[in-house]
Amino acid sequence: MIYLIRLLDQEKRSPEDLKGLKKRLISYGLQREYGLSLKEVEASSSGALYLRKYPEIHLSTTCTKGLLGIALSACPVGLDAEYRRPGDPYVEKKILGEKEAFFYQKAQNQNEALLKYFTLKEAYGKALGTGLSYDFRNTGFYFDQKSIKSDLMEAQFYFLDFCEEFIISLCFLDRRRELNSGETVRFILP
Repeated sequence: MIYLIRLLDQEKRSPEDLKGLKKRLISYGLQREYGLSLKEVEASSSGALYLRKYPEIHLSTTCTKGLLGIALSACPVGLDAEYRRPGDPYVEKKILGEKEAFFYQKAQNQNEALLKYFTLKEAYGKALGTGLSYDFRNTGFYFDQKSIKSDLMEAQFYFLDFCEEFIISLCFLDRRRELNSGETVRFILP
């Protein structure tokens, strides 16, 4: 299940407020899905959150300007979101493989394409538990308006529609895992 909060006044919120909201969102999801409390959640040395007593439950979080999100799943999961903004040539060189760079150069909207590549790769890193510490150029993604293809045969990927301001990507490390239409819970906070 995926839980997303759109924050309309994030500029007015302190980092402590955002951390508190993230905890409440995790608590809400754990209680709703599994009847568990937030005290079951621990952080690894890298900061990744997990449930030591419940290794069958996987958790991923994301936070970007104006959006908080969590994903809970029975298989390893990664969730990443980015606020739409202009592309960065440094990011382009760091994350795109040779074939991706070819498709990227042909994209009608390169800013959007770069954010899609980035969020897909970051979601995959979160699902693996490595975060940003793997070589992004070693993964290949090819997408259009309807589908996402990847050379990562063990994973299934999705783009989530929530607000036009964001690119949101989801990765399940189970090729058979499908995202059902009722699996996303959305909140908007003024």
